[in-house]
Amino acid sequence: MQEMKIGPPNGREHLLRQQSGQKMKLKEKFVEIYDMFLRGQDPSIANGKDPDVFWDELFLIKVNADYLSSSLRETTEDQLLAIKDGINSIFLHAVQTMRDPLPQRRLHAMQTLTIVLGEIFRKKFHNWSFDVIHLLTGLSHADLVFRTLVQGLAQILDSEESMELRVVALRLAIALVCGNDNVNKNSLNEYFMQKDIFSSVAKFFMAVDSADLAFEALALLGLLANYNKYETQNPYLAQLTALNDETILRKMALVITVSCDKMRRSYIAVADDDELSTVSKVTSAFSYVTGMLWNPKSQDSSVTDAAFAELPDGRATILMVMYDLLYMNRPFRRIFLSFSTTTSALAQLQFSDKLPDPSADVNGKGDKETGLAIYLSFASYLFQHNRTQRTSPYTHLCLITLLILVEDPTLYPCICSIPQSQDASPAIHGQVSETSVRLCRQRQPVLPKVKQARPLGAVLLDVILGFLKHNMKKKMQIDSFRIAISIIISLASRFKSLRVRLSYHWVEMWNTLLGLVKFLHANIKVFQHQPEARDLVAEVIDLVNYFVTYGDLIMPDPASLYALYYEIVRSGIDVFSELAKEFTISIQPPLPAPLPHHDLTSRNRLNLASTPAPASASSPPESTIGSPLPAFSHLSSPPASPYHPYSRTGSPGPNKAQRNIIIDLSNINQVHTFFFTHLLAWRDANPTRSLGPDLVSTIIKTHYQDLALVSISLDTSLTLKQNQGGLGGKGANSTAVVSGSGPHPGWDAYTEVPSKVYFFRQLTRWIVADFRSISYDNSKLPLA
Repeated sequence: MQEMKIGPPNGREHLLRQQSGQKMKLKEKFVEIYDMFLRGQDPSIANGKDPDVFWDELFLIKVNADYLSSSLRETTEDQLLAIKDGINSIFLHAVQTMRDPLPQRRLHAMQTLTIVLGEIFRKKFHNWSFDVIHLLTGLSHADLVFRTLVQGLAQILDSEESMELRVVALRLAIALVCGNDNVNKNSLNEYFMQKDIFSSVAKFFMAVDSADLAFEALALLGLLANYNKYETQNPYLAQLTALNDETILRKMALVITVSCDKMRRSYIAVADDDELSTVSKVTSAFSYVTGMLWNPKSQDSSVTDAAFAELPDGRATILMVMYDLLYMNRPFRRIFLSFSTTTSALAQLQFSDKLPDPSADVNGKGDKETGLAIYLSFASYLFQHNRTQRTSPYTHLCLITLLILVEDPTLYPCICSIPQSQDASPAIHGQVSETSVRLCRQRQPVLPKVKQARPLGAVLLDVILGFLKHNMKKKMQIDSFRIAISIIISLASRFKSLRVRLSYHWVEMWNTLLGLVKFLHANIKVFQHQPEARDLVAEVIDLVNYFVTYGDLIMPDPASLYALYYEIVRSGIDVFSELAKEFTISIQPPLPAPLPHHDLTSRNRLNLASTPAPASASSPPESTIGSPLPAFSHLSSPPASPYHPYSRTGSPGPNKAQRNIIIDLSNINQVHTFFFTHLLAWRDANPTRSLGPDLVSTIIKTHYQDLALVSISLDTSLTLKQNQGGLGGKGANSTAVVSGSGPHPGWDAYTEVPSKVYFFRQLTRWIVADFRSISYDNSKLPLA
């Protein structure tokens, strides 16, 4: 049998120097030694050397990272296993040298370990965990060696050593934690559970003023906090949850804000969508002169699409620890919602990696920008460019994070102006501020550009509408759409209970929601057999019905409500009833039998779907928005919920009976029938005239005061959740709100377990790959 060759397959040589005419090529000593290891030889005993002296001298030599990385990368799995004795020796002596009194030796030992681990972890071994441990330490020494390694990392990170030494220790820890794409299958992470390094990493985090290094430290804690967190008690998650040191929490808020700002700027660098920027002004002037739409940065759309597909960069890993902190840590949530920095400080980070002071007071400065505003701005870019498998989980994570925020009542003083009578503490109203937030406008369709400052509640609605508009496709993320709809209903129900009338372009909301209804109707065959599509249909119709019923209590003027009724009349009731029928959704109470269709004009065909419901005999009270309020026949008590407590993303499964879903179309049908009847009456009285949009709107406005609607059980359920702590009052361990207690499972307060367990297990795969990549890229940058 032919003997297997070992060592790097090519003959590349790394030279100390090369001169023309030189007969003998001198190898760098580091290269010469590791070449011997990779050929299966033991240089520590060559030429009768003392092994202890050899290893002391080896770790005094500067590490040639490029050579060592490329050589190990070119060595196959079988070749590595054939020289495992040499790899064992390198690894064991490097771990021992981490306790050497000479900093230079410790530095080179950790650099060697980082490279060796990184390259070996890339390999596709048949039995990954067994082969890796067998190759690095041998099974008999694994526990002792890895405990010693993790202990050494903790000591260095917790020490007052040079920053260079501590940075290398941090990146060695990252290499260990990110060894396997599936962080839960990386058995080496058990040693980080046995030896808790949270306080050591936190101390390093507070010591650095580099944005990149602080990001890496925080992301490392976030990744460790997600290791097997559903199977065992995770000490890192417990400490993140219990952390209440405001100094640390403020710096965490700053690092998250800076990371989101950097990711947002990477999108803008591909295509500047700011109409006020210099590039945009030049582009507009050139377009005016030449008659062409020209963008010097995006002449070829395929180039920009390819660039957008690479975004966001590895900093997106910060989104997971941000989620954990906002979901589990109430003090952090409070600090993040009030946190702000300056746009000038953020702009300076383009030229310097130094973080601004997280404790600096920016009140009263004109360029103040809140962390929430920056996060919303970044999310708008992410949602608009959500077109790859990699961006999908980050988009879903951002939507979950926004849902957590809107379910928290402490958010609302920060995003809208609450009437004084709704809050016992006058001081909280001083927190409300209006701001101008840059939202993505890089793809069509775009929402109306609002130049003046406005409440963040309006910005948040724009971000969600942007998601709905740009992700409405046949292969849409139905679970993400359900969360987006839940965000809107949470905002609307809270605005109603707080008597907040939000200034907003509500017409865009109606166009988007009715557009989604029509899109689902047009693609029934595509979505009919997808488990969550049935829930989405019911939730979208519920949301439209909620706005139809209570919109006058949320909108600042009657014109916005008239626009909604106009869209209902134009869309007809059939699109709703047919969706319910095709997705086997019950309509209670049943709709009356439809009348024959009528043509109002040749160009304005509207369907009369049912007979008008009788108007209320009592006179409606006057609305506070200047128009009469619809009369409500209040139900004595809401009907019992017909739903079982399935999770937000759960499905009955192939062997389980399909659960019953009930929707109420009474008010939507009443709006359509009531105004359509008046339009028919007008047509009969004016046979020679045609109905245009303005005239239809006028008829709706004229007869609005006679419209009678009934209350809906959804409102009672949402109000109950608010009072019990749902829709945001839920703490990390609260069980006050029982899942499945509302009119639809989609309206239950968010809980991670069990509904999102599978999602987060899959998300960590992307997190590990991205974190490993950006940490490697950062390691190539010089320390400030």
